[in-house]
Amino acid sequence: MHKPSVPSTSPPIVAVTTTGPTVAIHATNPQRGDVYWVKIPKKHTVGHEQYKRRPFLIVSNNAIHHLDLVIGVPLSFQTQKANRQYHIQVLATDIATDLGSTLDPGNRIALTEQVRCLSIERLEPARQARISDTAVYAVEAGLAFVMDIR
Repeated sequence: MHKPSVPSTSPPIVAVTTTGPTVAIHATNPQRGDVYWVKIPKKHTVGHEQYKRRPFLIVSNNAIHHLDLVIGVPLSFQTQKANRQYHIQVLATDIATDLGSTLDPGNRIALTEQVRCLSIERLEPARQARISDTAVYAVEAGLAFVMDIR
């Protein structure tokens, strides 16, 4: 008995070769409180916006991450920037670096005035660290100040 052919609804199978197109690899499951390296090209910024490769703390609610977007705050190594109400110090003791992390140890400053929506394609694949809940709450306070949320 002959079965009628039914069009497939599944995506086509694509073979990947070393000479073929490259496939972008990015973070697959970023979570609130995670730190990832992000590279923002200078041509994608204006004025005082942050650019270059720098660590970003994910501050968005995990419930929106299915959109392949996260909200992040850059972390600075320049701890002298801590003299502002919206620059939140994150102590080294609140940063649990992952095995193989390239993040230098030490205190950081969360630049909450530089909060940014990021495609997960901008996140480098390997998570670098996890920030304590207490430090994330402190960063939230800085974000509330910057956005005048009461």
